[in-house]
Amino acid sequence: MNPVFDIYLANIRTALIEICNNASEYFFSVDWQTYILILKIVSLVISILLFIAIIILIARIAYNKKSFEMFTESITAPELPKKTIVKKWEAILSKLEKDDENSYKLAVIEADKMFDDLLKKIGYKGEDMGARLKQITTAQLANLDELWQAHKVRNRIVHEPDFPLTLSQAKQAVEIYQRAMEDLEVI
Repeated sequence: MNPVFDIYLANIRTALIEICNNASEYFFSVDWQTYILILKIVSLVISILLFIAIIILIARIAYNKKSFEMFTESITAPELPKKTIVKKWEAILSKLEKDDENSYKLAVIEADKMFDDLLKKIGYKGEDMGARLKQITTAQLANLDELWQAHKVRNRIVHEPDFPLTLSQAKQAVEIYQRAMEDLEVI
């Protein structure tokens, strides 16, 4: 073989042996118990900090859950005489069976009034139905947007004497109120 290469390999072998000897001397001469104690103390401090962080996160989640429930709690109607409500509702529906635009308008107005009275009994405050509807979220009442549209139809009937109302428009508005009252389990 090549004598230069052999010398090179011998130098590498000597360097590796020296590195191994130095490393073993270091590992066996150092007081590892001190390092282990320091490592245990650092681990304990980190564990305590993480435990505190977990408690803070749990508290925040619980607080946020309570806040969320305030916005998503469902509306429940108080115990109301269902027979009386059903009779009133049937009277409203019978107005839609007449072939008279004024009867259609009256049906929408009475359905709106009935739903507004229900909101008052549930405990919603406000000067008018619009103010009470603003306090409700879609999480509480699924067809809230439709209720707004039906209420706008009612307002047009009341405030615009020449507002033309078809049977299909009246039925649609009354059905919206009916769905809302069914969701509240009133009818």
